[in-house]
Amino acid sequence: MAHIGNAQSAIWTRFSRNIDLAVVACIAVVAATGAMALSPPAPARQATVIVAEIAAPPAPKAPAVRQRTAQLQPQYFPWKGPETYTPVLPEAAKPVLPNRPQDAFLTRMRGQTPFRASTHDNHATHYGGNWREENVTETSSGTLLSIHRVKGESMPYTIAELQSPQKYGYGRYEVVMRPARGSGTVSAFFTFTGSPFGDPHDEIDIEFLGQDTTKVHFNYFRKGKRGAFEGFDLPFDAADADRLYAFEWTPERITWFIEGQPIYTTPTGDTGLPAAPGKIMMSAWVGKPFIEGWTGRPTFNSGTGAHYSCVSFVPMGAEGPSCGDKYTPPVVLSP
Repeated sequence: MAHIGNAQSAIWTRFSRNIDLAVVACIAVVAATGAMALSPPAPARQATVIVAEIAAPPAPKAPAVRQRTAQLQPQYFPWKGPETYTPVLPEAAKPVLPNRPQDAFLTRMRGQTPFRASTHDNHATHYGGNWREENVTETSSGTLLSIHRVKGESMPYTIAELQSPQKYGYGRYEVVMRPARGSGTVSAFFTFTGSPFGDPHDEIDIEFLGQDTTKVHFNYFRKGKRGAFEGFDLPFDAADADRLYAFEWTPERITWFIEGQPIYTTPTGDTGLPAAPGKIMMSAWVGKPFIEGWTGRPTFNSGTGAHYSCVSFVPMGAEGPSCGDKYTPPVVLSP
């Protein structure tokens, strides 16, 4: 007997997010303000001014110098007692966002796409493998990012990542994807900018851990500080089929969606929302041993990977095609 997966009827529950804390780095920012007080002016005092009137030479019989005194009148200013000083701080400059309609795009992740494969080593990062372009392969329905165990490399694994050439800002991001299965693996769809691109670290994530693909993780960063992240139990195994995930990013909030249903929104008034435009990225990777408390010990089969069949972006306030336009939830056979 078959049924269609329907996230609308699911009861979404959070799971503990303590397992995520192994990769958090927080930076405290302290703002200092001062106080000002007004002081009354010193009382005016009388002064004697000598005014010399000298006739211009060479007229004969120049008049004698006459002296007179003039008394300055005191000037009185209203005195105001000190008040509580509230400094007026300048507003943070808003980033220039590419929110033009022509920036909207949709790709089925086959043939020519706007994404480029990363091809560098990761010795100084938390990644346990090196990005390799050959781990990015086209399939009949999209693109597969693979993770391989290797010998003869500088690291024991090769991993895969795609990134957009340009940065994108506020808007709706959608992906139809299937995460990698296997303990130790991480599959992600996210926006990112940071020191490799000359910016502070801003990021928005949809992540899956291969050790349990019945859970999804929502995450975000502002200048390297992690926000109010959450994780949810799914009413399906995400590694069984390609499914629709999305997030909407505005200056006021981020909302994540699963199969078109809003699941989680950042707290009202959150000052830790990312503000800088970022690259759209996809990745399948394994971490170094020091983050195995989060990712799990690597026991995956070599060649596992994350599959992506559609990616779209529509700027805030604009219109454009999206992956959800013609999306149909997969048919899942009952056990």
